[in-house]
Amino acid sequence: MKNILKSFLSIAIASLATNGLMAQETKAADHAAHAGHSLKAYVAVADSLYKDDLGKAKKAATGIIEVDANGALAKSAKSVADAKDIAAAREAFKTLSADAVKLAKMHKVDGYTVMACPMVKDGKGVWLSADSKVNNPYFGAKMAHCGGPKK
Repeated sequence: MKNILKSFLSIAIASLATNGLMAQETKAADHAAHAGHSLKAYVAVADSLYKDDLGKAKKAATGIIEVDANGALAKSAKSVADAKDIAAAREAFKTLSADAVKLAKMHKVDGYTVMACPMVKDGKGVWLSADSKVNNPYFGAKMAHCGGPKK
């Protein structure tokens, strides 16, 4: 009888431990999926700035906030959404990009390349690209393809 009770307890403990690990894995997967959605919206901001379209950049930034008002990108997205002109939006985009790069790395989100523009002061001209194209959001048409993958 003692052996049966010990076996039962061992199985119950193993089951609880396995369920706990599975819950942690599911939670991590949910966070990564959520990060992926936020990063897709971020890319829409970057693409709009590349195209010199302030209205679309602000709308995409507002979308980030609406989807996740307390998320990792919300505060910096609000700065882009509140920008008075494209220069201010691009300045705010530096912080949004830094936050997006951190988010992608933290959740190990695949499919993005960290790009850098050497013409942006203080080395803060990074952004995430969903493809290998260099579409510079910091200068738009002026220097549309300045930069490349960050080394």
